[in-house]
Amino acid sequence: MGGNIGQLGSRTYESLADDEPLDPEEPPKRPTGNLIMHSMAMLGREFCYAVEAAYVTPVLLSVGLPKSLYSMVWLLSPILGFLLQPVVGSASDHCRARWGRRRPYILTLVIMMLLGMTLYLNGDAVVAALIADPRRRLIWAITITMIGVVLFDFAADFIDGPIKAYLFDVCSYEDKERGLHYHALFTGFGGTLGYLLGAIDWAHLELGRVLGTEFQTRKAMTMKSLLRELVNMPPHYRCLCISHLFGWTAFLSNMLFFTDFMGQIVYHGDPYAAHNSTEFLIYERGVEVGCWGLCINSMFSSLYSYFQKSLVSYIGLKGLYFMGYLLFGLGTGFIGLFPNVYSTLALCTSFGVMSSTLYTVPFNLIAKYHREEQEEKRQQAPGGSLDGSERGQGLDCAVLTCMVQLAQILVGGALGFLVNKAGSVIVVITASVVAMIGCCFVALFVRYVD
Repeated sequence: MGGNIGQLGSRTYESLADDEPLDPEEPPKRPTGNLIMHSMAMLGREFCYAVEAAYVTPVLLSVGLPKSLYSMVWLLSPILGFLLQPVVGSASDHCRARWGRRRPYILTLVIMMLLGMTLYLNGDAVVAALIADPRRRLIWAITITMIGVVLFDFAADFIDGPIKAYLFDVCSYEDKERGLHYHALFTGFGGTLGYLLGAIDWAHLELGRVLGTEFQTRKAMTMKSLLRELVNMPPHYRCLCISHLFGWTAFLSNMLFFTDFMGQIVYHGDPYAAHNSTEFLIYERGVEVGCWGLCINSMFSSLYSYFQKSLVSYIGLKGLYFMGYLLFGLGTGFIGLFPNVYSTLALCTSFGVMSSTLYTVPFNLIAKYHREEQEEKRQQAPGGSLDGSERGQGLDCAVLTCMVQLAQILVGGALGFLVNKAGSVIVVITASVVAMIGCCFVALFVRYVD
């Protein structure tokens, strides 16, 4: 797919499927329908991600996972992703498959996501049906659920890089901006649908009664050259990665434990109580309300992303970046200080601002950096032509996405211990502090291109 036609250097772009632009010519303008179809991948990914964010902590606690093992669950997949993401990003830059450079990776990761989701949502039920001994059943239920979480989390984090690189490969600069805004919009839609599933009390709906309830009562890049590429990354790329790390550390600190925070801190429930006890039912109610809060986050993320393009003309990317971190830091700070149901739900709108910011602004800056580098090389090259030696967009997107895995490593390594010692309230306080530090960093150190 996507071979050269006619003279060397000429190319025909027919659809978003042609994801191998090997020459430096600007791709043609893409129809809105193509950009929307591409963004549907983000809708599906975020739908699954929302289900995970809402359910994973309650599911792990309900199957009997000790709090001391929190860290292991949240550390395994980000460590794997952090090590492998740049390698796969570079490999996709040089892939020559008939399907294109990015799509084989996207399809593989989608299959891994579905398998992982199936395991962590249904693993305990399958084990209960197959194993009679209570002790063995507990061990296997925890093991299968953990495997599902690790597999899903790895694939869901990993897939963002190839999807963004796919967009950058086949779109002009203007379409890249439009595509990223559509990504943020459909990310919000997907998250809304996912959190809505957890927010509805299905046991009291006719459909829930029918389905039943869960409880009774170019050349291959070597590793050496890849590491050299990462170490020698231009300073403005490195600063962007650090700011992205601050943002995702703050965001994940809050999102991964938010439903548990609602169940234990706001509603004063107990996830370790017997499943038919009042304490556990109160905890479940808190988790459901937490899902409504995350649903508000996703809906506001979509709404905010719709107005982002208008806002950027007034306050620029720097203003958008700064405002996203600032509002999130203030919102999570007030939630931690005043854990009231209604104020917490209202302040969930600040999560949506942060979510939309993280999914658009850093990648917009990557696109601007690449465009600036191409213009500089075009001016310096004889005849105004490029030699195709510019930085790989897949690698840069992968390195930026690596910050998500690194953030998970930090969150898993530190917060698992802190939650065990101080309770779930520590997560929103941590999120607020890290977001405010990131707010200062994006204002002072990130380079913005006009």
